[in-house]
Amino acid sequence: MRSRLLICITLILPSIGYSQNYDEYLSRALKEYDAYKNNAFSEYEAYRAAANAEYADFMSKPWKKEETHSPLKAPEKKPDVPPIILPDLDEIEIPEDNEIEIADINPIIIDDSPIPIVPIVYKPKPSEKTIDFVLYGTKCGVRFDKTKKSSLGGINEKDASKFWKNLSSGDYDNVLADCLTVRTNLDLCDWAYYKLLGAASNAIYTEKNEANMLWAWLLSQSGFKIRLGRSGGRILLLVSACEDICGYHYLILNGGKYYVLEDDDKGSIYVFNKEFPQEKSLRLNYTGANKLENRPAGKRALKSKRYENVSVTADANLNLLELYSEYPAAYRNNDVHTTWSIYANAPASKEMRETIYPVLKVSIEGKTEREAANILINFVQTAFEYKTDDDVWGEERSFFPDETLHYPYCDCEDRAILYSRLVRDLMGLNVVLLYYPGHLATAVEFNESITGDYIVLSGHRYLVCDPTFINAEIGRTMPGMDNSKASVVMLYSE
Repeated sequence: MRSRLLICITLILPSIGYSQNYDEYLSRALKEYDAYKNNAFSEYEAYRAAANAEYADFMSKPWKKEETHSPLKAPEKKPDVPPIILPDLDEIEIPEDNEIEIADINPIIIDDSPIPIVPIVYKPKPSEKTIDFVLYGTKCGVRFDKTKKSSLGGINEKDASKFWKNLSSGDYDNVLADCLTVRTNLDLCDWAYYKLLGAASNAIYTEKNEANMLWAWLLSQSGFKIRLGRSGGRILLLVSACEDICGYHYLILNGGKYYVLEDDDKGSIYVFNKEFPQEKSLRLNYTGANKLENRPAGKRALKSKRYENVSVTADANLNLLELYSEYPAAYRNNDVHTTWSIYANAPASKEMRETIYPVLKVSIEGKTEREAANILINFVQTAFEYKTDDDVWGEERSFFPDETLHYPYCDCEDRAILYSRLVRDLMGLNVVLLYYPGHLATAVEFNESITGDYIVLSGHRYLVCDPTFINAEIGRTMPGMDNSKASVVMLYSE
């Protein structure tokens, strides 16, 4: 902003008069700007302080008893359709053109990111020291003066209200400012940031109720929609999400779901149900680069059977794999099929881009779109061993692309998700997922005219590409698929 101000000052200098000293004028102008900026921040802080004071006052009133609901079940496919293997022909057969009708389309929904109601800035305090903690194997720290640490005491309404006021006194603002900085520097998704705030809270407080109160405070000040609960001598953190989260008990408050993510509590909970200004729900869409420290998982050789030059060595990041393993299954609009868009829309990790992308880029360089897409699909069809989730995990578990590169077995949705990521990143084409009962495939919008089975979405032609129809070229639907029951899951365009 100062650079813009200096430009304005330079432009108006002729009207000042030659007798006025430039340095004096510039100094006065900058002081006026700083005064304006400081006044604006003072107004921001006053607004936030008033919001927290009102929030804490409501917290002192009786909390209402609410009943939890049983966890939503994770999405399940119908019995998996086993892969079909075609003979590995020397020449790729070009299929006939055939438009197929699809039963249903699941649209993309983009939610706003939760942000603080006012800018949060770090204010230097000479006595502060760094409190260190670890987030998914990544060293983090926040600056906090432990002599300013408040105690909760009991967990009744008045205790909670008083503690919230103490948290809002300014002593913890640098913890919040540092967490927001880590969020930006590591480019964390909402779930990873939620976990970051939990790690920071538990590093500051060893007592669980106090840690949960600080966690709730940090979330609310960061713009997230949360509520507080009390049950069995414990303070519970209740979190609102844009998606329906599976596997956790939840309450319905004002028509929205709030999940008990950390304490698997059920039955009656006394709830403080009050909105904080401009609050927004946590998004389960996996966004951001999530730049966790790299802890190599170990090299894994992957090779296409048809194209011998397509041979890569993957080496996933164990810290990212830990984040993925904790990521909850979720879906939108009461449609369990939308869960796969969360995994497919996740960006490729730095490790994935650095290990396998260079080789794959060389393998498709100078090729037609048809040739390049067939090279990539044969790699996904033949470099991985197929096993169902039930056989490997005992339950449904979808993979992020990096997980498919790491684990020894994968099924149809893992292959479709990986292929959709490769085509968008390496070819720059739009992709959708095609869900048939018990099976997941993809369809790609090519610029070239390529014959085969295709669907039309809003006037755009998408060619069916099935990474589990082994050795099949693009444009081929796996036998036995019922298009009248198929759904389209839209993905982000690249």
